[in-house]
Amino acid sequence: MQAVSGRDEHQSVHEVRSEQVWSATVDHLRTLIDSGQLPAGSRLPAERTLCDQLGISRGSLRQALRVLDSIGYVHIRAGSGTYVRDDDEAGEQPLRTWFSEHEQLVEKLFDLRTAVEPTLAERLAYQHTPRVVSKLENNVAEMEQAAADGDMLRVIATDAEFHRVIAGNAGNDDVADLLRSVLSLVGEERRAALRLPGQIRKAVNEHREILDAIRRSDPAAAREATRKHLVDAKTYVRDYTSTAEV
Repeated sequence: MQAVSGRDEHQSVHEVRSEQVWSATVDHLRTLIDSGQLPAGSRLPAERTLCDQLGISRGSLRQALRVLDSIGYVHIRAGSGTYVRDDDEAGEQPLRTWFSEHEQLVEKLFDLRTAVEPTLAERLAYQHTPRVVSKLENNVAEMEQAAADGDMLRVIATDAEFHRVIAGNAGNDDVADLLRSVLSLVGEERRAALRLPGQIRKAVNEHREILDAIRRSDPAAAREATRKHLVDAKTYVRDYTSTAEV
């Protein structure tokens, strides 16, 4: 067995701590937005002010804001600042128009996710812990409740969090790091796809199937459930868009 050097071990601990910091920051800012303390349309304080208030580095803050932007909670405007999104902001442009204008991008992003995420789910099914399973269970329950409440931002956030938890706990090797970096590229297609009729209920059910496979330590089932989840979503988007052309 190859020994882990002190430097590598220190780097690994540092990376885990860094992820914990920005992940906790995402949760904290989500709570402020959900509670209305940061109202829709408002501009977030400057980076230096936020870093001082939260006691974190600029790197951790920027990572947290990128995640919040990708799941639809904030909108980062170059040269202007970061703003809390209005719930209706993503729905201003008709869905069919958005998908038609971004057809190639959506196809590539779904293909990218389909190449990456089934492997992450498979790996997690091999090595999950009770804590991770509990986190996924709570996530599915929260997404279902958000759907019942008609809270679209929370639906989008919990959907993204489900896939992030799987990616974040699928191993600490170079392969897992590469797969996680690929997932950081997705976001806009997730927000749009979840607004399709019936897609939220379908996503909740399919997340539950993935969770069940991970819980019972069935790597093949976890891989297939994740693959089917993404392929079906891509097909649904394509079918929905094509109806406008008939």
